[in-house]
Amino acid sequence: MSTSTLIGIALAVLGVLATVFPTWSGPLTDGPEPPADLFEAVERRVRGGILLGLGLCFIAIPALRPWSVSIPTALFYLMAGALTARLFGLLADGAVPKQWLLMAVEAAVMTAAALWLWRSTPTAA
Repeated sequence: MSTSTLIGIALAVLGVLATVFPTWSGPLTDGPEPPADLFEAVERRVRGGILLGLGLCFIAIPALRPWSVSIPTALFYLMAGALTARLFGLLADGAVPKQWLLMAVEAAVMTAAALWLWRSTPTAA
């Protein structure tokens, strides 16, 4: 295994832990005290999801070039981590209408990145 893969696995595991247990990861999620409202409770989990997505980026992107592949791949996995954490937060903490809007925006960015990746990746003959 390469160094970037090991770093990615460590970041992904840390991201999952920060998503599931946001009070354990105080500096990442703004302290161990309970959040002021339901929206902030879900947002604390999303910070762990971004870390999960960053770890997935380290695992999935072996080289930065070509940029036409690495940029949409990074966007895709960052949004996948954020969506995963947001969905977990909605299930664990409760739903707020603004969170559904943010999920739609993240899904749209993820779809755009997937289309970009699909168009920029050459097909095998």
